[in-house]
Amino acid sequence: MILRIATAVAAIAFAATGAVAQTTAPAAGNPLQPRVVRPAPAAPAQAAPAAPAQAAPAKPARQRSAAQLANDQRMRDCGAEWRANKAALSAQGKTWRVFNVECRARLKASGR
Repeated sequence: MILRIATAVAAIAFAATGAVAQTTAPAAGNPLQPRVVRPAPAAPAQAAPAAPAQAAPAKPARQRSAAQLANDQRMRDCGAEWRANKAALSAQGKTWRVFNVECRARLKASGR
């Protein structure tokens, strides 16, 4: 009981003193606070032109494997088939994700 009273008294005293967390710097977009105007920084002195930096040689792209290329072609073929028959496939309740899995498995099994 005494602890509760002491805590309540301390909270009231803290609030009464105005020791609430407040910032002294004006808010960035607050029009009621005065803006602090700072002078622009001085331009740096002109230094001697530096030699152009050598760009690192571009790393050649790694060639895609035959399996990756075959998968890319299956994706293109399934996409074309989906676009050609989208209305009929959607009427059957198939989504692109479901159709894509089935189509790629079917094409892979047929050796394409």
